[in-house]
Amino acid sequence: MADTGPETSLIPEGVSLPRNAVVCMPERKLPMSPCRRLQRWAATALLALAAVGAQAELRFRIEELGYEGRHGPSEFFWPAAINNHGQVVGYLQQEVPRDDYTELLTTAYVSRGSRLLPLPGSGAFRQSSASGINDRGQVVGDYQPSDVPGNVPFIHADGSYRDLRVESKTGWDYTSGINASGQVAGRANAKAFFFDGRHSRYIDIPGAVASDVAGLNDRGEVLGNAVFERAGGGFERRAFVFDGQEAKFLPDPLQEGYQGFAPVGINNAGHIVGRAYRPDDQSVRSVIYGAGGRLTELGGLYGRADRTEVTALNDRDWAVGLVRDVDCNEFSCNEAFLWRDGRMAGLTGLLLPSQAQGWQLTHAADVNDRGQIVGTGWHHGFFTTFVLTPVPEPRGWALLLAGLGAVGLGTRRRPGSAGMGWKCMDRARPFSASGHAVCDAALAGVLERKP
Repeated sequence: MADTGPETSLIPEGVSLPRNAVVCMPERKLPMSPCRRLQRWAATALLALAAVGAQAELRFRIEELGYEGRHGPSEFFWPAAINNHGQVVGYLQQEVPRDDYTELLTTAYVSRGSRLLPLPGSGAFRQSSASGINDRGQVVGDYQPSDVPGNVPFIHADGSYRDLRVESKTGWDYTSGINASGQVAGRANAKAFFFDGRHSRYIDIPGAVASDVAGLNDRGEVLGNAVFERAGGGFERRAFVFDGQEAKFLPDPLQEGYQGFAPVGINNAGHIVGRAYRPDDQSVRSVIYGAGGRLTELGGLYGRADRTEVTALNDRDWAVGLVRDVDCNEFSCNEAFLWRDGRMAGLTGLLLPSQAQGWQLTHAADVNDRGQIVGTGWHHGFFTTFVLTPVPEPRGWALLLAGLGAVGLGTRRRPGSAGMGWKCMDRARPFSASGHAVCDAALAGVLERKP
């Protein structure tokens, strides 16, 4: 190799490379031809178009979750959460006739494949429900003992239930979520509580007369609401985030007669989604608190921006929920939605055309970090539960393959043509001042390549 002058390290001070890093130095530096520039520009453009095409053409494959029993207004499954393995939890609701009334009972269920089954051991309780599941398969929810009124918050792990109450008092208590490490948040004895994996404790919010929890993330940040007495009478609710040390309150995002902000979920970036309600016209508007407290309103579908009810937010900042009309209910003209990248779309319209016939998706309950969505809707006249899985359309993949092909054409050397040879060496050796780059680990196998 030609002499390139004194060998001086061009790695910035304070930057250390891993031991197995490889440094690549061009042995010859030739000017790039106009043809080569055009090829590289075309490759870059095609790759960009591929990404945009795949984004614009996102579609979903739909799968129906089934269970034993009737499918109708007297018995149906309400999904609550979906983990990153696609497991779903929620509860089966049944109407049980009594002598002079009809009792509504619930049972915690968990999915196994495309089937919904009772959570093991749930038969020991008068009723139960499941509200969350992490990627370890740990399930949280609440159950009602057969001989005691009220609900007990629980975590189900390794085949057994654990009571998460701070005290032995029994009220209408529940869990609101579980994170990756098995920490749980919920409400017990009318107070927000946090379970750190070993013990439960109340979340201290000075001055609050009651509190509850909307969710938590993998950093252990708890999102909730606290209730305070007003100086002139009555009560007000204030949304908060508890970081393990103190509760920090969120400003109300909407005015104009809307009541206090009701938080719904918090992702691992600390972004928060929630909604506000205005009793005058029964409108509901949903917003996201992003980085630095930046506020984004989700808008709505078909001109119904004031009827948007968000239910969940994932780590990709995808939000799901439903848009309802004032005269609609859960079983009629609601529309499930997905909000991403500043745009909202109805989920029914995002189904693969080959599967869309007969479906009307009315409610999206949760979305995982893979983009899978669980919810409820109608299929050929039957109320049912669905799971959606993202599927890029063929056109997006065609663009991507075209882009990759262009990259191959733009970077492959024709035999006999002048090109650039690469010589890689260990990072412990000195670096050439004539030009060098840190190679990706993928180049480690190509230690010598010369023209």
